[in-house]
Amino acid sequence: MGAQIRAVPWVRQLVIDTGRAARRRHAIHGLFEVDVTSARDALRREQADQWFTAFVIHCVAAAVAADPGIQAYRNLRGREVVFDQVDVGLPIEVEVDGQPFAFTHVLRDAGRRAIKDLHQEIHAVKTDPHLSPSVHKAPWVHAYLLLPGFVRVPLLGALHRLPHRQQSLAGTVGVTAVGMFGAGAGWGIGFQLHTLSVVVGGIARRPIVFQGTLVEREFLQLTVSVDHDVVDGAPAARFIGRLRELLQAGDGIPTGRAGTAPVHSRRIG
Repeated sequence: MGAQIRAVPWVRQLVIDTGRAARRRHAIHGLFEVDVTSARDALRREQADQWFTAFVIHCVAAAVAADPGIQAYRNLRGREVVFDQVDVGLPIEVEVDGQPFAFTHVLRDAGRRAIKDLHQEIHAVKTDPHLSPSVHKAPWVHAYLLLPGFVRVPLLGALHRLPHRQQSLAGTVGVTAVGMFGAGAGWGIGFQLHTLSVVVGGIARRPIVFQGTLVEREFLQLTVSVDHDVVDGAPAARFIGRLRELLQAGDGIPTGRAGTAPVHSRRIG
């Protein structure tokens, strides 16, 4: 039986370096799920199902804005830098040299922006990646990859100790909408590139008793990861609590009716 021998594509080498650099951080992970039935119903009523990723990003940014310390970074002098603006780094997949590659597009000041505005920017960048400043940094990436591995990985790993550089290149918070589970359920755990990272997993449908009736509801599965060198468990738990409340309430959805009884929950029995 034959086998092919080929060079590792440069986009894959960058992913390998990122994974090696991420191992240097002491991450803690929380896997939880949130009932998003009412929020999804509200989006359907607005004929805006495709806004869901932007809705989650809006809720993450709003929860961070309530306690910006959750997105703090420690600089080279050991001091914490706390940004008052929430810049969300979102991986967007494109094709580069015939290979799929996820570059990080930064949604600036996401905590103060409407869901529709966030969605429009995400859609525009997916349609034309060159609209993102991140794509124009490709020559710098090629130059970085010319360095030997023992230099590259520490450089990449030190990015979070340069807070303003981190903010410029990758944002202050990471949100990954993996989409790896299709229509099914599941959690994902990604590389820890930010002090706070959120991986949006699958959506599970399961029966529960809601307002005295057995109905089928939709539960979004999320993974929240924090750098334990910067953030302790209690602030992380408070952030998760705020995020859960915002998602359940359909925060920011234009109708303002997301918290009402579901119109699409299927009654069982």
